[in-house]
Amino acid sequence: MTETATRALTGAAYVALTLGAALAGPLTTTLLFLPVSLLAAREMHRLSHATKEETPPVTIPLLVTAATFLTIAFLGTGLLSLRSSAVVLLAAFTVGVVDIVLNNAKEPVRGVGTLLIMIAYIAMPFGLITSLLTDGPHLFIGFMIILWTNDTGAYLVGRAIGRTKLMPRVSPKKTVEGFGGGLVLAMMAGVVLALAWPDLTLAQWVICAAVVAVTSTIGDLLESSFKREAGVKDSGHVLPGHGGILDRFDGFLLALPAMLACAKLMGA
Repeated sequence: MTETATRALTGAAYVALTLGAALAGPLTTTLLFLPVSLLAAREMHRLSHATKEETPPVTIPLLVTAATFLTIAFLGTGLLSLRSSAVVLLAAFTVGVVDIVLNNAKEPVRGVGTLLIMIAYIAMPFGLITSLLTDGPHLFIGFMIILWTNDTGAYLVGRAIGRTKLMPRVSPKKTVEGFGGGLVLAMMAGVVLALAWPDLTLAQWVICAAVVAVTSTIGDLLESSFKREAGVKDSGHVLPGHGGILDRFDGFLLALPAMLACAKLMGA
């Protein structure tokens, strides 16, 4: 099977699972994305210690990631109160820090920093999915459509007419033209979504689309910088033809909180 076919099949399975879980409801989506968040956290743990001879144990950081993800997810569904969620999050972070201390981490700053990244950059964004699903699947599915449209537009336009490098030291293949193409197509997708789903007004869908396009590009560049520092091409090998979970969800992790904030600020 060619690499293109492998990527297409993996992408199709990813789309089907994501949309199917969204249509099934918040709890089903939580069950789907819990293992995804844990795999992403494990990849981040490996990236952050890739240049070191010895990798610290990952069990407790993964448990902290799971506790954070579930807390944010259940908060979004109303199963946990804000006060209870704050207590759980504080307790989980404390356990993670104590684990670093007890393991006599040679680099405690790196250890705590990695833990914070696993919490704030991975567990929380994945956990916030349920907050976009509380009033139905339209906002989340619309977000994913915008995200996919931006990625596709940036790739096609960048490949066709891309000349000016966006940030060559971080991601040599990304171009200003590709970024612009993705942004325009994402905003066009926002127009179509406004006609299909009146959850947001036309202006609100277009604004959210622009926010998603910009933040997903930043997220992509951020993950590329993580890999560049670690000296690796892919964050993992879980997804055939795509690399790791972080390679597939790099833009998602910054764009979803931005989409949620944008929608809430505009009264959705």
